[in-house]
Amino acid sequence: MKRIVSILLSAALLLSLFSISALAEESAEKHVLNWYAMGEVTTMDAGKSYDTVSGQAISLFTDTLYVSEPGNVVKPNLAVGDPVISEDGLTINITIRDDAYYNNGDKVVAADVVYAAQRTVDPATGSQAAKNLDYLANADAIIAGELPVEELGIKALSDTELELTLVAPNPFIRSELTSGNYSPVQRAFAEAQGDQYALTADAQLYPGPFYLVDWNGTDVTWRYEKNPYYWDAENIYFDEITFTVVKEVSTGVNLYDAGQLDGIGISGDYVPLYRGSDDLVTAQTLRMTNLELGISATEALQNENLRHALSYAIDRDELSQAILNGDAIPAVGVIPNGIAVNPETGASVAEDFGTLVYTDIPLAQEYFAKALEELGVDSVTLDLVTSDTDEQIKIGQYLQSALETNLPGLHIDLRNVPASVRFDEMMSYNFQLALGGWTGDFDPTSYVKQFETSYEHNHAQWKSEELTALVDALEKTDGNDASLRWEHLRQANQYLVDNAVVVNLVQAANSYLINPKLKGYIITELSSAPNIRHAYFEDAE
Repeated sequence: MKRIVSILLSAALLLSLFSISALAEESAEKHVLNWYAMGEVTTMDAGKSYDTVSGQAISLFTDTLYVSEPGNVVKPNLAVGDPVISEDGLTINITIRDDAYYNNGDKVVAADVVYAAQRTVDPATGSQAAKNLDYLANADAIIAGELPVEELGIKALSDTELELTLVAPNPFIRSELTSGNYSPVQRAFAEAQGDQYALTADAQLYPGPFYLVDWNGTDVTWRYEKNPYYWDAENIYFDEITFTVVKEVSTGVNLYDAGQLDGIGISGDYVPLYRGSDDLVTAQTLRMTNLELGISATEALQNENLRHALSYAIDRDELSQAILNGDAIPAVGVIPNGIAVNPETGASVAEDFGTLVYTDIPLAQEYFAKALEELGVDSVTLDLVTSDTDEQIKIGQYLQSALETNLPGLHIDLRNVPASVRFDEMMSYNFQLALGGWTGDFDPTSYVKQFETSYEHNHAQWKSEELTALVDALEKTDGNDASLRWEHLRQANQYLVDNAVVVNLVQAANSYLINPKLKGYIITELSSAPNIRHAYFEDAE
């Protein structure tokens, strides 16, 4: 009996060792990327996404009509070939692929793109990205509840043919067509999910290269698996991508150095530590970091002199160099430098519009004294909310110190909260000061539009007929008149600075530690994180 038991145990051990070996071999063959997120995801719904963290997470499972590469080079993706634009610039015809499928094997059709756009502008959806599609005919009226969504300027002519109707010619329409708001959504599935759509991994279909698993709406880790039905699956290298929320740079660096992450965003003192290393990747961006003002919610901030005092009291050079270690450049105004040039002279935004935001402590104190007198007080206390990431905490601490030091009588109460909490406060327009940012698109209008009366992301709830008229001109009447557009951009930029609607701080650069063997990722001027859809490991291609 002992001999039989011994034989059985030996067999079981051999079987166990064989199984472990097989699993190890399978794991070795499986291509896995371990990546990071800067904070919690606020939504996995492409039609509602409005922040960079969610945008990064969503980008892996959506399939946009076109994709953007560095230098604003736009290439077909779900679309086949370039958009066909009518002579008057008002009609856009697009052909989509006939071999596109969701992760359940269902075919993607043009009507799914139409439904995605309609769903975004539908007031019932409550999308905070609805105004991003207001260049489509009837979008504004639909958003206002005055027309049904079926009247939106987009329709399916067949399973593969789309037609868009614009309000006015749009010289940036190719860039607009890279939006995730056009990523297909299957109407039958979405309507069956109802108000639970996209709240968990199983509550949506995925037309992109990956599909989401292990996410229930609040997780700080989640995972993607490769979509076997994706039309370009043969060029998608990774079988699995895992994401981990990393808020502290030190934690991220430790995980990276230990080989547990293949990439991580870094800032502050860590940037110079890795200079000269093959792991360090730095890219200047068009992303603006701003001190946003809750003007509608804060009586003190309705005083223009106080707002100007805040702006002049901040040393943007010191913030860029001492706090961000040169990993940013001082803002020159609301519109970032480098996004466009004067069509007649070739001058940059900084050269042509001038450096409109700068430090002047005596002038700041003069404005502050006027503000105190007008408010009838001898001190002001303001609440400043930032996200609880390392970089935002450091910037918040710097702003608190600079403002209190340079404006005696001003007190700043600093709160560091999860990004989702900060977003909620800003989008409910119930805050005083908030450290925010803005990554628009290659149309400079997107940077001035965010403060227009009806725009969802007008966090200050600034109301201005003058600014609305300028934005309307840029979007609806200027068309392809580049010189007229430039002049209206100049006026809108100047208006926002003159009225101190926002305090522009720096134009960010992004720095990362990325496994030198990782290739194929893309970082554009509008990137908040590397695009890793087509990334691969060089030694295992």
